[in-house]
Amino acid sequence: MKTLLPLITVYVVNHNYGKYLDQAVESILSQTFQDFELILIDNGSTDNSKEKLKKYSSDKKIKIIYQDNIGLNSANNVALNFARGEFII
Repeated sequence: MKTLLPLITVYVVNHNYGKYLDQAVESILSQTFQDFELILIDNGSTDNSKEKLKKYSSDKKIKIIYQDNIGLNSANNVALNFARGEFII
């Protein structure tokens, strides 16, 4: 059985923006177009971001990556390495 890949990969890099995470993630998940995967990268946050992200861990569309803060450009490259979609945003 062949696994279907998502058409679009959406990724969000987060560093200490826990108070905005729910709004950002829910906005993505509520889109009418549903052929996507969502990669959430916590880039070394020290706020409540990890707790916020935990509630999305059971969603099969979402991959959560926790890492030390490696800077935005390097974190973007991590997202690109994990992306499976034909298009990335």
